[in-house]
Amino acid sequence: MWGFMFRWIKDLWVGSEPVEFISAYGLAESVTRLKAATKQWSVFNVSEQAAVGRVSETRVSLRRAIPMIGNSFKPVFTGRFGQAHGQVVLTGRFGLSWFVKLFMAYWFGFCVLFVVLSLTAAAHQSAAAFMPLAGVGMFALGLGMARLFAWFSRGDPAWLSEVIRTALHAPVSTEGALALPASRLSDARPRFILIVTGVFCVFGVMCFVGALQGMGAGGIHAGGALIERYPEAIRVAAVVNGLMLLACAYGIYRRYLFAWWAGFAVLLLGQAYSLVDLLTREDLGNAHMPGMLFGVGSLIVASLFGRWWYAQRVHFQR
Repeated sequence: MWGFMFRWIKDLWVGSEPVEFISAYGLAESVTRLKAATKQWSVFNVSEQAAVGRVSETRVSLRRAIPMIGNSFKPVFTGRFGQAHGQVVLTGRFGLSWFVKLFMAYWFGFCVLFVVLSLTAAAHQSAAAFMPLAGVGMFALGLGMARLFAWFSRGDPAWLSEVIRTALHAPVSTEGALALPASRLSDARPRFILIVTGVFCVFGVMCFVGALQGMGAGGIHAGGALIERYPEAIRVAAVVNGLMLLACAYGIYRRYLFAWWAGFAVLLLGQAYSLVDLLTREDLGNAHMPGMLFGVGSLIVASLFGRWWYAQRVHFQR
């Protein structure tokens, strides 16, 4: 067991076995084509996934950026262009970024140090006998966290490999799973469908709970003007909203087109309620202007989510 654990830690730190992509073009054109197929930044990319990073003759560093989903433990392809047998070859590995490696080194190092010091303390004081278990638990938590988030991004190497091969017209390797296109490895139901379905279900249940507790749709800000003026109406609206969210969750899971349209309706209704509630409040006083700025900010965020949701149209049945 311990041998397997240390081997897994080593593989996590070192990365995958070296992979090669033989380009059908010269060095300069290979770099240009790969740059054109990738993006340098992903901050403003909210509508579609992309390969993001740096591409140059001496260093290539690419990761898969998925809008609205962040994962620091996702594998990063790091390599460089070179020449082999008269052909341009991009050679590299898939592994964690250096920032994550340093963070995990600090985490594991602190855990080991804590265990050593707590064992020393336990040898002199019986009350500290269980202190080393805390360090072992933190060590196991770090391993589990790294393993879980790495599992979430298990399809990234294949996806990045397909992007690189397409840009370089590289032949398909027959040596491993990295050679398979990401589209062939992906599930019939995209992961984001399951995530959004779960989110809609949670908020739908929360609406019912809020209605039963007499909080209504304004439960997250119970001091709102609308919930104070129209408590019964808001309670009924919460029940209706909960039914809508659960219906949308079912439609999203089944990938019905009506659910895609309903996603915009849910977003607009939520923003409309928040703005009306904000404008009718009388308890803001001097904080009325910051409240308005918050409303403008929420509209900007909602527009970004709307743009992302519009791009997901391809996953729903026509």
